[in-house]
Amino acid sequence: MTRALMDNWGVPLLGCIPDRHFLGCPAIADLERLFKTKLISGSSHVMRHYSIAETNLVTTSLGTFMATLRHKPSRTLYLCHVTRNDVILGFLGEYQRRLKVGDQFEATLVLCGRKGKYSLSTDMADMIRSWGAPVLHVEESTFRTMEMISQFTPKLNIDDKHRVKEAINHYEKYIDFDELLRRTSSGDDSFDEPA
Repeated sequence: MTRALMDNWGVPLLGCIPDRHFLGCPAIADLERLFKTKLISGSSHVMRHYSIAETNLVTTSLGTFMATLRHKPSRTLYLCHVTRNDVILGFLGEYQRRLKVGDQFEATLVLCGRKGKYSLSTDMADMIRSWGAPVLHVEESTFRTMEMISQFTPKLNIDDKHRVKEAINHYEKYIDFDELLRRTSSGDDSFDEPA
């Protein structure tokens, strides 16, 4: 491939990087920026990452949701309508139960509801804050929220130390940095061999 690029276009190949799925998974901090909001509670979980495959829209009964919550992978991003107090309380209860017995709980609940049409009650917001579970309130419909998350590409963020470290470890072995520096430090803006 290096020769084909050079022969056809005069461009050297300095690296060829395979996809690394994790780098495209948004953290809660990315979702906060996307939706211009902050976690209601659970701010210590802001750098937790989720893939689209770990996203689950809750449209079922509380019983079915609780069974799903206990059997799906712990790191799942759940979305539900802001009026689903039963689901919110079930999520908070499961968070507390797992905390009490020392089980890992990495789920986050995203509450959705169009601004001006649906809102989170003050009492429910206070309850969420007091329990400490990671809950994000988004003023978009559940459909629009799912759509925005699925179309979102997270950017590298210096505060996301885990993703930065993963990116460095992933890219470093595929790029010839010495050659890149040699060609870019010549002061020549062409891809020709430096003088």
